[in-house]
Amino acid sequence: MNTMNASVPKYLVRDVMRTPTINVLPTKTVNEIARIMIDRDVGSVLVVDEEGNLLGIITKTDIVREVVSKGLSSFNVNASQIMTKNPYYAFDDVPLEEAASLMGSKGVGHLPILDSKTLKPIGMISKRDILKLAPYYIDLVYQLKAKKIK
Repeated sequence: MNTMNASVPKYLVRDVMRTPTINVLPTKTVNEIARIMIDRDVGSVLVVDEEGNLLGIITKTDIVREVVSKGLSSFNVNASQIMTKNPYYAFDDVPLEEAASLMGSKGVGHLPILDSKTLKPIGMISKRDILKLAPYYIDLVYQLKAKKIK
């Protein structure tokens, strides 16, 4: 049931996505990825193949959970070892409300955006982006956490 009123603007994902995406190959080391994240001030990178097809996503949380907490060397672990394979995504022409709902129901904080024609990554949205640009979707973005509390 949609409780939004008619005065809520109707955005498409392409209206709010951040571009360009920050892409890395599966062979990139976690140390290199962390440096890229810091230099570009992003919380995630997309892992792509040589043709630019989406293979996975790596977030700061993945680095902490899969490398730091296990005492592994970031110089010896590469993207393919810690990425979330086949991540959830949205197409650039879907309503932002739909993407926010997907993020909330699946519990993901970063959502790659694919071009609906080429199927290649062209943007990224995060919960923070949605809350900054469309705060009326807060209930959609955080719906999973609300269900877990009950």
